[in-house]
Amino acid sequence: MTRGSASLIATFLMGGLLWAGCSSDSTPGSESVVSPTDTIAPKTRADSVAYRLLQAHGMDAWASSPYLRFNFGIETPGGAQTIARHLWNRNTGEYRIEWSAGPDSSYVALVNVRDQHDGRLGGTAYLNGDELTGAAGESAREEAYGRFVNDTYWLLAPLKAFDSGVNRSYLPDSSTAEHDVLRLTFNDVGRTPGDQYWLYVSTETGRLDRWAYHLQGMPEDAPPQFYDWTQYRELPSSGGTVRLASRKAAVGADQALLTNQLALPESPPEGAFSTPKPMLGSE
Repeated sequence: MTRGSASLIATFLMGGLLWAGCSSDSTPGSESVVSPTDTIAPKTRADSVAYRLLQAHGMDAWASSPYLRFNFGIETPGGAQTIARHLWNRNTGEYRIEWSAGPDSSYVALVNVRDQHDGRLGGTAYLNGDELTGAAGESAREEAYGRFVNDTYWLLAPLKAFDSGVNRSYLPDSSTAEHDVLRLTFNDVGRTPGDQYWLYVSTETGRLDRWAYHLQGMPEDAPPQFYDWTQYRELPSSGGTVRLASRKAAVGADQALLTNQLALPESPPEGAFSTPKPMLGSE
């Protein structure tokens, strides 16, 4: 993985810092994370706004989507760069992640997100098609886990507002005619339960327009970081339409995170969870 000097790159390269609110029983891939909206009974103003957020992003369609395919990357004035490629079997937990650490190093991790122990996923990692064993294999699986938790949260956060351990509060002083603002804090769950998020939910569409966060590893007096969620894609599935943002633009900086090449396939490519060499394209 290429490391850059921009603060945005440094932030998302921290592995799991942006995966607040994810516990062992609410990790994407576990059965509890994709409850249809008709199982939720909003009790507060914050719940009602979060419930509308789920509906606007297509939670019920997401619940019935068997596979997810996306890329995670960065965009700067110098161009766009793909950091990792993801393919997820949401029924079995099988997960494929591909990334590079230079022009001659192609990593593939074939793991299962339901088999997580001490920051690593059960499975096998490969470098240029050769299986990694021992410390090298453990390190690659740890990298895969960090990529999984970080990258999927940048993509799926609007669908996770009712995850176990998430505390929602409505901020009337910050809300406007254009946006309802939710503050998310977390119980003792996930890798960094001290993270805080502010979700700016459109009063017109119900979608997430912007978020801000203050991460557990930041200085207490550091200002929150703001990103606009843009370039929404409508992804058809058997249960309806899922709506996800493919670009998160840093406010006040000429750079963005990309969660693109989005698809909800009905079936994976042949050998998707067994082929040790890269196969998810070079886009």
